[in-house]
Amino acid sequence: MKMDHTRILVVDDEPVIVESIKDYFDYLTITVFTDPVEATEELKNQYYDIVIADYKMPRISGLELLIEAKKNESYDYGILLTAFADKELLQQFINNNLISQILEKPLNLPVLGNSLAVAIEQVTKKQKSKADLIALKQKFDELKRQESSLHESIIGLDKSLGEVHNNVKRICKTSENVLLTGETGTGKSIIARLIHEMSNRKDKPFVQINCGAIPIQLIESELFGHKKGAFTGAVTERKGKIELSDSGTLFLDEIAELTLEMQTRLLNVVQEKKVEQLGSDLVRKVDFRLICATNRNLEQAIREKTFREDLFYRINTFPICIPSLNERMEDLEDLVNHLTVKFSQELGKRIVTLNAKALEKLRSYSWPGNIRELENAIKRAIILLDHNRSEIQEKDFDFLFSPRQAENISFDGAIVSIRDYIVTHKTDLKTIEKQILSSLEDLFQGNVMEASRNSGIAKDRFYRAKKFNSFNR
Repeated sequence: MKMDHTRILVVDDEPVIVESIKDYFDYLTITVFTDPVEATEELKNQYYDIVIADYKMPRISGLELLIEAKKNESYDYGILLTAFADKELLQQFINNNLISQILEKPLNLPVLGNSLAVAIEQVTKKQKSKADLIALKQKFDELKRQESSLHESIIGLDKSLGEVHNNVKRICKTSENVLLTGETGTGKSIIARLIHEMSNRKDKPFVQINCGAIPIQLIESELFGHKKGAFTGAVTERKGKIELSDSGTLFLDEIAELTLEMQTRLLNVVQEKKVEQLGSDLVRKVDFRLICATNRNLEQAIREKTFREDLFYRINTFPICIPSLNERMEDLEDLVNHLTVKFSQELGKRIVTLNAKALEKLRSYSWPGNIRELENAIKRAIILLDHNRSEIQEKDFDFLFSPRQAENISFDGAIVSIRDYIVTHKTDLKTIEKQILSSLEDLFQGNVMEASRNSGIAKDRFYRAKKFNSFNR
C-alpha cells in the first residue's frame, strides 16, 4: 500500500539498479526507465515531483535529460547519480536549480532513502505553498466577481465623494503608499479596494488585515508568517499577509492599533521591501502597494508617543480623507434607495421603499456609525417590517434615537439602579461587569476597538470576557 503520493521517476540504463530502487521503496509511487530517450519522451507529457537520473547513460546523459525536462517544467526536484562527473561542474547545476542533490555510485539505498526524505519534504512544502496561492487566487477571483461593479455601486463618486474619486484616479496607476483617514464606517476599505481595482495591480492579490481585530500575541504571525516550530502551536509553516500581497496590494486597516514594536518591524519592511518569517533567517523580497487606514489622528498619536513619526511619513505619501455620512447628506436618498433594494433581495423580500417622513427622520440623525450604521438601520427595518407592508415608515427608525435617553440619566441615578439590582438579584460584580461590557460592545455593533476607544476600557478586558464566554444578556 502506497504511503506517499509524491511521483518519482527513476532513470538508469542498468535494470538491476532501477528494480532494486523500486523494490526497496515499494511504499513510494515510483516509475522506472532504463532507456533515457524513452524517459525524456515521458517527461514531455507527464509531470514528476522528483527525478532520479544516472549521469552517464548511452545516447543521452542524465544531465541532458534533466535540462530537457526543465524546459518543460516537468519536474521539481532532481537527484543525479554519478561515479564519473566533475563535482565542481555539477555544483554549478545545483546553483542553477537544475539538480538538487548528487549521490555517488555505487548506490547506497539507505543513503538514497535519506535523500528522498529531504526531497519529499521540500516538494510537499512547495505543493502546499502552491495550494495556498491557488486558494488565495480563487478567493481573490471570487471577490472580483462579487465586486465587479464596485466602481458603479459606490454612491456619491460624482457628488460628495467627487474629490475622493479624483484623488483615487490620480494615485491608482502609481505604486505610492496611500493613507485613508476618516471616521469608523465611512467606507475606507471600499475605497482601498477601488484603488486596487483601478491600478495596474488589479489582477494580483488584494490582501487585507484589520490590525485592531487581532490579539496582540497573534498579529506578528499574521503579518510576517512563521516557520514550523517557531513558537508553541506553529505546527506548519505559514506565509504572512505581507508575503501573500507580493505583486499586489496590502491593506492595513486600523494601522494605529499596532504596537510600537510592530510599527518598527513594519517600517523596516516598508523601507526595504523585504520580509522575514518568525523563526527563519531567510529574507524574502516583496513588492506590494501599501494602503493604510485609520480613524485616529496620527499626528496626535505621534505627540502621545503611541505612533512612530518615521512610519507616519512612510505611509502618508498620499493622504485621502473620507467624509463622514453627516457631511454627505446629499447622497442619503441615493444610499437609502440602493440599500433597500440590496437588502430586500438578500433577505428574500419584495422591494421596499421609504416614505418621505422616514427619509426625513434619517436626515435628522447624526450617524455616528456612518455608512455601516445606515446599512444596519436599513437592514433591521426591513427585517422587522410587517409582511403586509412594503413601505418603511418613520416609526421604524425609532430605535436609532433611543440611546440619547441615556444622556438624561445621572451618574448617581445609574449607581443607585445598579446597587438596587445587586441587592434584589444577589448578583456579583463580575456579572455586572460582563453585562456592561456586552452592552458597550452592542452599542458599537460588535466593534471592540470602538467600544474600547469610546469607553476608555482596555480592549483586553473585552477579549477576556469573550474568552470565558459568559456574557449575561
